[in-house]
Amino acid sequence: MGVVLIFSFHFSSKPTPTPKPMVNIVKAAAVDKEQVELELKRLKDKDEKKKTEELNREKELAKKEAEIKKKLQNEEKKLNEIKKKKELEQKKLQDEKLRLKKLEEEKKELEKKQKLEKEKAEKTAEEKKKMEEERKKKEAEQKKLDEEKKKKAEEEKRKAKEEEERKAREKALQAELEAELEAERELKDAEEIERYISAYKRAIHDEFKTLGLPEGLSSDIRFSLQEGGKVINVSIVRSSGDALFDKRAENAVYAASPLPIPTDTILFNKMKSRDFVIEFKPKY
Repeated sequence: MGVVLIFSFHFSSKPTPTPKPMVNIVKAAAVDKEQVELELKRLKDKDEKKKTEELNREKELAKKEAEIKKKLQNEEKKLNEIKKKKELEQKKLQDEKLRLKKLEEEKKELEKKQKLEKEKAEKTAEEKKKMEEERKKKEAEQKKLDEEKKKKAEEEKRKAKEEEERKAREKALQAELEAELEAERELKDAEEIERYISAYKRAIHDEFKTLGLPEGLSSDIRFSLQEGGKVINVSIVRSSGDALFDKRAENAVYAASPLPIPTDTILFNKMKSRDFVIEFKPKY
């Protein structure tokens, strides 16, 4: 870039000026060199600043990713706890089934006993009362068992709902991470495209002929890129008011072809699918 700036200072297309004293030429060369060094320093500082900002963004992204991973690990731990609790509930349910089976056997035994008692001579009132109480007790136990079964069914339904909610949270966290990564990529691509646009402006300026044109003119130029950086579809979207200036500006764009392109295929496809509109205002 420094070489380009030096050549732009020393190989202008202006008419050859009247020879000046050697002292003025030395001073001019010193000023040009100082300007080149200042420009190089400014570009270097800008590049360092961009690297620092990029590093900070990467650190922030890594921090967010670690937080999301930690959340996912906590969710996994909760899921394992729920799974263990479910296994315990299953064991309790099996025990409850065994108890019900035992109660059913007892019930059958009771019915058998009642049948035998019925075949006997007329029981005393106290015995009848006792049997009635026993029957009510069994019915109460059966009712309690039915309520417990209903409660366990509701508990299983609640756990299934919690599992669905957990999966939904995991999906949302994953979508959030992907969105952040995509936003970071878009921002980085936009900055990279702006860097290439600046390079295009410099390349077009190097091809522009200012000879015979008034200073202070500018125009907006539209163009597109093909494979290899070839320039196509060049047009003036805002005229400078000077037909010669506009024509030279258009020719300078074609002369600068092929323009530099990124090695990243995805980024280049983004650039290739759009039209570039730049303000062209040459330095005299």
